[in-house]
Amino acid sequence: MARRAKDHKPGYGKLLDAWAPPENAGSPIGCLATTFTFSSVFFEEECLGRFLGLESDPNEDGPLYLVEREEKLSGVQCAAALVDQHHCKGSRSLRWDLVPVRPPRGLLHAKVCLLYWAECVRVIISSANLTKDGYRRNQEVFGKVDYYPTGHAPLALLRGVVEFLRTVEGYARTPNTAPPPPLVRVTGLLDRVGDTLDAWNPDEKQLGRKDLRVHPVFSGPEMPSVFETLDDLWPGASPPTDASVVSPFFDPAEGPNKPARQLWRRLRRRGKATVEFHTTAEEIPGQGSYLVHAPASLETAESSTRSEVSTDFYRVELEPDRRLHAKSIWLQDDRWVLYMIGSSNFTSAGLGLGLRVNLEANIAYCVDARRNAQAADALGHAFPESSWLDPAQGLRWQPRRDEGEDAPGDAIPLPPAFADATYGVSVEEGASITLRFAGVPPPPAGWKLIREDDESEFFSAEKWEREGRAPEVTLTWPRDRPPYGFSVTWEGCHGAAWWPVNIAETGSLPPPDELRDLHLEALIHILSSARPLHRVLGGYLRKRKPEPETGDRGGPEIDPHKRVDTSTFLLQRTRRVSRALNALRERLERPVATEQSLDWRLRGPVGVRAVARALRKEARSEEERAFLLSELALELNRVRPRSVPGYLDPARVEKAIRLVIEELKEQIPVGMPESVRNLETYVKEVFRQVLR
Repeated sequence: MARRAKDHKPGYGKLLDAWAPPENAGSPIGCLATTFTFSSVFFEEECLGRFLGLESDPNEDGPLYLVEREEKLSGVQCAAALVDQHHCKGSRSLRWDLVPVRPPRGLLHAKVCLLYWAECVRVIISSANLTKDGYRRNQEVFGKVDYYPTGHAPLALLRGVVEFLRTVEGYARTPNTAPPPPLVRVTGLLDRVGDTLDAWNPDEKQLGRKDLRVHPVFSGPEMPSVFETLDDLWPGASPPTDASVVSPFFDPAEGPNKPARQLWRRLRRRGKATVEFHTTAEEIPGQGSYLVHAPASLETAESSTRSEVSTDFYRVELEPDRRLHAKSIWLQDDRWVLYMIGSSNFTSAGLGLGLRVNLEANIAYCVDARRNAQAADALGHAFPESSWLDPAQGLRWQPRRDEGEDAPGDAIPLPPAFADATYGVSVEEGASITLRFAGVPPPPAGWKLIREDDESEFFSAEKWEREGRAPEVTLTWPRDRPPYGFSVTWEGCHGAAWWPVNIAETGSLPPPDELRDLHLEALIHILSSARPLHRVLGGYLRKRKPEPETGDRGGPEIDPHKRVDTSTFLLQRTRRVSRALNALRERLERPVATEQSLDWRLRGPVGVRAVARALRKEARSEEERAFLLSELALELNRVRPRSVPGYLDPARVEKAIRLVIEELKEQIPVGMPESVRNLETYVKEVFRQVLR
């Protein structure tokens, strides 16, 4: 199974490219990703940036990047990272959710990404954690499958991924409590993916013997082991004759190697049988031998005395500064090839063989090599390049002790008593943090919540006792910006755990400073342009910069037309406003993919509510305000949303617009003077027509 290194590397690619939407994918709707180790900055800037199609750069464009990021994130139904409890921390935009997952007998070690655009659903299963090393430095392996309304991709894989993500989400729940807002959003997105599959009703044609088959392989608590699933997937009438394993980590050297013994049980018991282990090794200077980063128990796992049986070791060829992190199992005979890649190390926990069982996700490709040699060859090209280690040179054994990205390390997990923390905003109470506690087991003694910015105490066990140990506590948050989370310490804790904060709903978050309380001139400029918001805003802000003073202010204006400020004339202002209203109507008629995106168009910083607020400020009198708001209501009534598959139904958009019109009616002043009775009649007739 080994391949010699080549200059050209078919089967290789950049994992970050898989986050970018394919052509004509449509608007982003949502994404879910699972990981063990995690970098919030990398996930937000690199992964989400590609998924959303961001054009701006966080390091070069500063505020404009924040504007584009917030605008596009505010339109997705759900963006969430489900992270093992040991590594669930980091600063971020709270427009995406960070969810700690607590499996009962192991780790969340799966690396699954579900990306959902209006016209495409993509599944990515890999060995790479959501970190810079995972995507840019390590040698990893990944597979992706795209689903379209008229496609023929294997539905069993997508349905399996959806059910697996539901299982992962279940381990993020606190028993006997209602799911918090981020898990409601996760469940809603998974439900929508299922509904989309039903609506697309793709042609799941019967596969022929030449077709490449793709299957999910999951393991975890209450699930079959990886080997049991591979048994079911193996298509041959007899067991495979050869197996090749790629793994950087193995079970401890002490005692028999259970995964290796289980693998040998799957191979043919008579005749030729070979197992290859592909891992890292280093040459011992001056001796001509190699130190293999694996336990010697792999070599002795098969006790057969058959001369046709062999165990071989290979060193994976790595580019400088790269580390092996890929994991795979290859099974074959003289006809069939079954190649599994994903998150499972060749360990008992990774393969679901022991009491400690990780949540793992893999994808298996199966092909008849006789009938489809091209597909079998393509799978072979995806196998890591490696070189055989001659046992005659004298191999020595030293498993890697530092599991790096595959080990909990020194991270302190958050005790299960701390269920979830949610940031919300209400008109009456303002900003607040709601903390929920699980009943059993109780939190550790002397615990404290520490703010991440100034390391001051926010809440503590002592204050909680005064609250009667309530399962839910809501506390005022006096600062402008919400917290990313809280450090949690307690008696005897050497360090701190992290309690991430998520938002109650997208409307809870304030907009970027650049979008706060835009005046009418800015809104007209933005709404009248077909360019993206961040580009229009950038150009507008540059034009608004004051010119440097030269000392020569010039003489008085002598053109009588330029000396008159016509902006105070109602007719002139109405013409100016009409451009914004026409542009607003055209924007509302475009297809909208999510409820969140619709809410942004109606109530966001450049939406209907912002325009109404600017009109109220622009008006020179109560009568003018009533007239301008009625013109806005008329324009909203003319909106005719377009119907496009995969987007919200036009009736849903029209219903939301009607609610906004009703809000506008409440802002019309009551009892106008006698001198403007005709205007009062006109305004009443407008709202009677649009709300009938």
